[in-house]
Amino acid sequence: MILEVKMLQALGVCLLVTMAGSAVAEAASAEDGAASPTQVDHLNIVFSVSDAAAVHEFYGEILGLQRIPDIQFPDDQYMIRYLGGASELKFIVTGQDLPRMAGGAGNARGIRLLALLLPLSEQAGILERLADAGRVVPNVTVRENDAGEFRYAFAMVYDGDDNQVELVFLAQSTPEEVFQQAQIGLSVSNHAPMDDFLSNVLHYIPIVTEGRIHRYDMGSSQLKFWEVSADLPAWNARPTDKIGMNLIQAIVPDVAAVRSAVLARGGTIHTEPFALGTLATIMFVEGPDGILFEFAGPLLERLQQ
Repeated sequence: MILEVKMLQALGVCLLVTMAGSAVAEAASAEDGAASPTQVDHLNIVFSVSDAAAVHEFYGEILGLQRIPDIQFPDDQYMIRYLGGASELKFIVTGQDLPRMAGGAGNARGIRLLALLLPLSEQAGILERLADAGRVVPNVTVRENDAGEFRYAFAMVYDGDDNQVELVFLAQSTPEEVFQQAQIGLSVSNHAPMDDFLSNVLHYIPIVTEGRIHRYDMGSSQLKFWEVSADLPAWNARPTDKIGMNLIQAIVPDVAAVRSAVLARGGTIHTEPFALGTLATIMFVEGPDGILFEFAGPLLERLQQ
């Protein structure tokens, strides 16, 4: 049974935060009764960005997230990394003038929002730093219970490339493990195909499957998605092709095992496994509306030794 740690209301739907890793340990694949090779203890999100300095200003100086070491790629590009809870926010600095789609969740289909859960004590400082940086200071919406007691507050902000970031401020008494969750928001043309994909292909854990926003947990991370018009453009691409939120990433021990499981469950491989220099094996799986899920693991030849 999934252990519920905290329930809040954000944008009109419930959010359930699970103990980190509990869903992975308890969920089993129908095929063999073992933990699915697609399941992990958290998910990451990969961005392509136009300006490294803007990343550091917004995520480091304004939001105050923890920076972890950069990763250098073989082609002279590199990746900046910050932590949003247990999830890595990975920013590939391309040095190229790439297409972009501004406007957040309502302007396109794809990966369109990042939600961060933060202590209420950080709210005033973040708003002050936004003002000092000359950025738009958002309105903060406060939610209370029937007794007039604080439950949570939230606000929408945008980074230097106009990616939408939802800030959810929680009371200081909130259990520490709740702050390990990052939420990745998807705009999709239809709930049903994404429900099927996350449940039956990736074996993620359904939390809310009715109403406007559906939610699935994977370890300490959560995917949430809502319907938008199918006429909106699909803003999906491999890294370095477009500016924005490109990939939902899972670090796995065996990419080949993930490939076999995805195909056996009727999923689609967008890009077959390939070596990223001497760093890792990478594979992209295509979900509904063309949304890309990256699985990264050790080089395949190392697994065969």
